[in-house]
Amino acid sequence: MPKMSYHRNMRVSTLRPVKEFLNKLDDPLRMHVQHVIDLLEQYGHTLSMPYAKPIGRGLWELRYTGRPHIRVIYGICRGSAVLVLGFKKQRSASKQRDMVLACKRLAEYCA
Repeated sequence: MPKMSYHRNMRVSTLRPVKEFLNKLDDPLRMHVQHVIDLLEQYGHTLSMPYAKPIGRGLWELRYTGRPHIRVIYGICRGSAVLVLGFKKQRSASKQRDMVLACKRLAEYCA
């Protein structure tokens, strides 16, 4: 576990498309990804690599680096993390359309 300071539990909300993505994962993989989400809830903004990293536009990615690599994009709204996009990583970087979709979903949620 990387060195992180304890943060009060951060509320984590999951949008329906992310819930649907996670429910399609097999049980062991879903449990691993859920562990990373639990770390976000426990450590909040202090969660860092290898579990989370900023990707710009006010978004961060949660990272499961087992096989397959899973990414869950999240943003912060009113002090809570909002999981807005989930996918299996099959390329070296997130595509621009993923960023646009993630920004749109976060903006709609926060409106």
